[in-house]
Amino acid sequence: MLLTAAIPAVAAQIVTPVPAPGTDTAQQTLEVLNAQRAANGIPAGITEDQTWSNDCLMHDEYMSMNGNVLTHTEVMGNPGYSAGGAFAGANSVLADGTSWADGNPYEHAPLHLDQLLAPRLDVLGSADADGFTCTTTFPGWTGPAPAALTVYTYPGPGATIYASEVAREQPFTPGTLVGLSPGVKTGPNLLLFVDAPDQSPTDNPATLSQATLSGPSGTVSVVTVDGNTAVPRNDAAGCQSEMLSCFIAPGGFIIPVKPLTPGATYEAHVVVTFAGVQTSHSWSFTTVAIAPDSELTLSGRVLHFRSDSPAPIHVTFTRATGAHGRSTTIAPGRRRRIDLDPGSWRACGVQRASGRFASFQQCLSILVTGTPKIHFGPPRVHGTTVKFRVSFSSVLAGRIATLTITPLTLDCARGACTTTAGAPTTRTLLLRHSITIPLPTKDHGVSLKLQTAAFQLRDAPWVAAEAVSRPFVSR
Repeated sequence: MLLTAAIPAVAAQIVTPVPAPGTDTAQQTLEVLNAQRAANGIPAGITEDQTWSNDCLMHDEYMSMNGNVLTHTEVMGNPGYSAGGAFAGANSVLADGTSWADGNPYEHAPLHLDQLLAPRLDVLGSADADGFTCTTTFPGWTGPAPAALTVYTYPGPGATIYASEVAREQPFTPGTLVGLSPGVKTGPNLLLFVDAPDQSPTDNPATLSQATLSGPSGTVSVVTVDGNTAVPRNDAAGCQSEMLSCFIAPGGFIIPVKPLTPGATYEAHVVVTFAGVQTSHSWSFTTVAIAPDSELTLSGRVLHFRSDSPAPIHVTFTRATGAHGRSTTIAPGRRRRIDLDPGSWRACGVQRASGRFASFQQCLSILVTGTPKIHFGPPRVHGTTVKFRVSFSSVLAGRIATLTITPLTLDCARGACTTTAGAPTTRTLLLRHSITIPLPTKDHGVSLKLQTAAFQLRDAPWVAAEAVSRPFVSR
């Protein structure tokens, strides 16, 4: 990434790892940036200057045509040179291999981010092309001053931010200017902006002092960087004051020297001196909790739950018909057998946030298939008939069944008897609780089989049912 200083045609190089290439438009830039600013209490409503967007497009193309190298300068006579591209190069933040499609590409480059969140920024141009992204900054710091001295922060009051970051900027980051090692993981760089009537938004240093940060474990060690912080002479890029105010809006940074605790609330305090006025400012913010890596799975009729968080998951069951099943609670590493009526169900689990772990929600679709039952009772002889009692699940009442009757013949010789089955016959009937057939002659009998077909009843599938009677032979 490349960062431009708040003086025309002078730049300091900033480099950070970037994700895979993407495509974007100025509209995406506006949507992302305006939403980010509004969520943190910073004036939003930035609009596009289409001429500046075109200038950025030309500068993207210039960099592509000249070795695919990030640069803030264009050399007249080089391929793709244009006055508009030269303007954009000198007045924009630049990056390659990234875009605004997946969020703010400068999120972990604090100096870039400062220029984009500056309270006075109200118009910009932006373009992504040929693997480069370009967004103008200083020329658009033309918004109105507040009616009175005002302090803005990122994250804003009550907002949420990541618990740690590695600022990737070269030749310096705010932290390296005050002794933090390059590439060190710290807490999030807390950005502070101050604005006041009749004050310039550029190269106008504010002083931060008496900064404190406290959280669940007490006071957190912090360092502060502001517009009066010196920058290395070799990296000043034409900034005559050789102070950081050339690169940032009035304000500065509060940097926790160690990562913060995820999922915790912090209270920040700082004294800001600007425009001859000393102001005490306090606010709170919350760090993003760690994802608990939770998962709710179903195996057969058993729900399994795993999670890095110690919190249990509460699962409710809702049927497609609107009916509700009995809810259950499952601890991490445990399982629970569920007992649901046949039908189409939605099981939704909610795991509350616990300690440094975030909350979790997951829903599963569960289709419970019904298994109806049919059973023959023992045959009973009633005069010249044989009656077979039949019991079945209530869901089968009134359904058609297929009855198969297999004739049996008993053959006995030398004290041993065998039963031979004859050719079966079938017929359909309305399922009922008894089947009566004529009494077979001596040494003859029958075996019965009832079958029902699979069927769908509202949202519930039911499988086929079958039952075979005990063989009956007249003796």
